[in-house]
Amino acid sequence: MKTFLIQTIGGNIKHDFCFQLIEAVNFINWYNGEKVYNVILSDYINYRECIPVGSLEFVFDYIEKFFRKDRKSIKPINIPDELFIPKYLKRDCCIKDKKNIIIDRPVFIKSMDAYKSFTEIINDKNNIPEGRYLVSEVIDIESEWRGFVLNGKLVGLNNYLGDFTLFPDILLIKEMINSYKNCPPSYTIDVGVNQSGTFIIEVHPFVSCGLYGFRGKFLPTMFNQAFNYIINN
Repeated sequence: MKTFLIQTIGGNIKHDFCFQLIEAVNFINWYNGEKVYNVILSDYINYRECIPVGSLEFVFDYIEKFFRKDRKSIKPINIPDELFIPKYLKRDCCIKDKKNIIIDRPVFIKSMDAYKSFTEIINDKNNIPEGRYLVSEVIDIESEWRGFVLNGKLVGLNNYLGDFTLFPDILLIKEMINSYKNCPPSYTIDVGVNQSGTFIIEVHPFVSCGLYGFRGKFLPTMFNQAFNYIINN
């Protein structure tokens, strides 16, 4: 039986995905008439052989403690190579080391080296840390959506910012998913909508991802798969 170690802060659940995971576990255990999954709630990581669910810091602390894997070795995906094409980007975008970034207008940059690292719109590169960056032109985004993918299938799609009446191109999202072969078994794909259409924003393994209303029976499998992906890649 798999056990989820769910982070609390001061004894309280603070993340939407933790709350929804507990709901999903309770449902699955009830539906099966037996305990399929176990849950431990804790402010601390001191429990072996668990699947940690909480902030990135909580999960990475657990991985470093019990798997001896340096968090610096865990790199963000951002935009995968298979999706780094004009049809999906719909904006000027590249990946460069700091020394090779040329700025003649404001650009959005995001670190390719570490999660929750440098992300900003900049006019001058002199004050950013050394490293490798996703560099994108600044564009208007009228609506932003998060897709939830399990084993190559889109299992959820939720609006998280902007006009919820501007629906993305589902067929294009599914095409992106089909094109993304070297992928985690469970991940999120964020897309934007503007006058140019639907375009990719970024991809994340299903670890410490906001749900924005997504819920249900897939959550335990998705958290388990994504954790195994992180520790094995």
